[in-house]
Amino acid sequence: MSVQVELRVLELMASKICHDLISPVGAIGNGLELMEDDDGETAKEALQLSQNCVRRASALLELFRMSYGTAGSDTNLGWDAAKALASGFLVGTKMTLKWPALPAGVTPPPGATKLLLNLVVLGADLLPRGGEIAIAAVPGAGVIALKAVATGQDARISEDLSSVLKGGAAVPALNAKTVHGYFSQRLAESMGSRIEVAAAAPGSIALAARLPA
Repeated sequence: MSVQVELRVLELMASKICHDLISPVGAIGNGLELMEDDDGETAKEALQLSQNCVRRASALLELFRMSYGTAGSDTNLGWDAAKALASGFLVGTKMTLKWPALPAGVTPPPGATKLLLNLVVLGADLLPRGGEIAIAAVPGAGVIALKAVATGQDARISEDLSSVLKGGAAVPALNAKTVHGYFSQRLAESMGSRIEVAAAAPGSIALAARLPA
C-alpha cells in the first residue's frame, strides 16, 4: 500500500511541475519560431520574450530542485539564498515578496528555509489576482515560528486545499492542484511541526509552522 501511495504522490508532483513549466517552455518555442520567420523588430521582441521565459523556467527549476528535491534537504540553504529563489519564482507574476533579514541572534533550524520555500508556493496559490507574500521568522520559547502571509484582492484558500492541510483528504483524493499542500504538510510533520492556516486580516491568509529551535 505504501508503494501505491508514494507512486500516486510522485505522479501528481510530476504533473504539477510539468504544468508550471509548460507555459514558459512553450513560449520559448513560439519565440524561436517567430525569430525564424522574421529578422526585423518582431524578431527582437521574440528574442526578448524567449530570454524572459528562459529565466522564468530556470527560476522554477531551481526552486523545485530546492523545495522538492534532496538538494534542499542535504544542504542547509541560507536565508538570503532562499530569498533569492523565492524572488525568482515570483518574477513575471502579479505578486511581490517581502522577505526581511533575520532578527538578531535567530538561526533557523536545518530545513527551515526549504519549508519556507514551500510556504511561498502555497501562498502564491492563495492569490488569484496577485498581491504580496510576506515572510517572517519569529523566535519564541524553544521554537521558531515561520510565517508566510498572503495578502491581496480575493485572497482565498480552496476547500480542497484546506482539507488537505487539515489532514482530511486521503491520497487518492489528491490532484495536481492540492498535492503541493500535501507535500508541504508532510515536510512540516517530518520536522516536528504542522502548517496552520488562519485569516490574518481582511484580504490576508497566514500560513505558519512552529519548528523546534
